[in-house]
Amino acid sequence: MSNETDANGRIGPQLSLADVSIPPAVGEAFGALYGTAAPATGAEWVTAMGETVERVEGRRPTVADLCTAPDGEHVFVPDDAEDDGTGERAYRCPLDPLVYPFLTGTTGTVRSPVPGGESVVTVEIGTDGVAVSHDEAVVSLGVARGLDDAEPTLATVYRDVCGYVRAFPDRAAYERWAADVDAATMALPVREGVALARELAAALFADGEATRDETAGAAEYDECGPECGCAE
Repeated sequence: MSNETDANGRIGPQLSLADVSIPPAVGEAFGALYGTAAPATGAEWVTAMGETVERVEGRRPTVADLCTAPDGEHVFVPDDAEDDGTGERAYRCPLDPLVYPFLTGTTGTVRSPVPGGESVVTVEIGTDGVAVSHDEAVVSLGVARGLDDAEPTLATVYRDVCGYVRAFPDRAAYERWAADVDAATMALPVREGVALARELAAALFADGEATRDETAGAAEYDECGPECGCAE
């Protein structure tokens, strides 16, 4: 995995999705969600998710599908944000602020509280790599168990996946959380998780890097309802 800006000028750490292994239990749960074979690699996961969203929504997702919320706990702070918080973007879904900088080419810091709120993991994403607040931090990836057979939508994909993308100060904290959630989960070192978000942005979302002005139309809800993917 490399930390330099790539030949196309994309910021963040580089990673081959084919090199990310998905544990069988997690792959089977993703397969149940998408109605596909169980993905065994990050590349297969992104392909299954993209094909599912395009099948049921008739299009690939865009940066406007990221669900901002005034009270969102998971925040992206651009490097040029104002001291009073102007320019910050808050989300309900922990995955959204990890994906946003790579969709817009914006450097900045992701702040994500650990489940239970005892600490906050911060990730600084710049042109020269990633800096993390906790040396042993990990990020989880998972999907809810016990899904029904209904055709998934963008909202249900958010609901059944995003709640299980969380940051932790170390693997022990992740394992305590994972033991109590009704989901199939895995954990990656946070730098690898950030690289996965980077490649997810490139492989899953509609072609073309959005400008920050173009993201002004992103969905924002005081109460995140079914029309917004981050609905609970």
